Order: sequence, then C-alpha cells, then structure tokens
Amino acid sequence: MSDSAADDSIEARSSRWWALWSLNFTRLLFPARIRADRLGISTNVVDFWLTPWRRIDEHLPMSHIAEVAHKRGFFWDTISVESSGGLNPLVVTGLPKSSAAQFVKHVRERINRAPVTPPPPPLRR
Repeated sequence: MSDSAADDSIEARSSRWWALWSLNFTRLLFPARIRADRLGISTNVVDFWLTPWRRIDEHLPMSHIAEVAHKRGFFWDTISVESSGGLNPLVVTGLPKSSAAQFVKHVRERINRAPVTPPPPPLRR
C-alpha cells in the first residue's frame, strides 16, 4: 500500500473505558471499529465475547453515503453512517470524543470532495 493511500484512511474504535463503565465485557475484549478509506466506510463488531468468530463486518461505498451523524455524549460519542437507501445505518457507540470528531471531519471532507454533477438543463419548448 502506498503512503498516500495509508494517509487517506482513518479508523476509530470504541473505548475500553466506555466498555468497562457500561459493563460490556465483549467491547472490553473486542472494541467495535469503524474505518473510512477511499473506497468507503467499514465496521467490524464482534457479537459475543465467547464466540469472537461471529462478528458483523459491514461496508458502505462512499458513493452511497447520505449522512454522517455525530451524536455527542458527555464522555463518549456515537457515529452513525446512513446510506442513500436509508435502511441499515452503520453505528458504532462508545467512541472517544477526539477520534470521533476526527473521523466525522475526515469523512465529511471526503464526501464534499466528490464531484457534483450539475442538474440537466430544463427542456425548451
């Protein structure tokens, strides 16, 4: 992987302190991860600590992202990425405030850099 491709990706993972505070043993051992790169956004969430091979890996291409929601909490934040279809958002909770803010800023910049196609001209009669 080239240096420019490595610089263009960002990852955030749930806090182990949040997992300890919320008594979530699974997140303590296996923090939830959300990653954005030039292709899209991916999540990796383990369901249960006793069966770590049962995990949910989801991917959403950049072209299908409708909204990146950043829900700010008192100590930890939540990121929700909604698709243009609107069915199954990618959600990761318990993120440290700084990494959640950097992640959202990075993704929004990437979305805004996408080329915008102008609307077709009106039909003349």
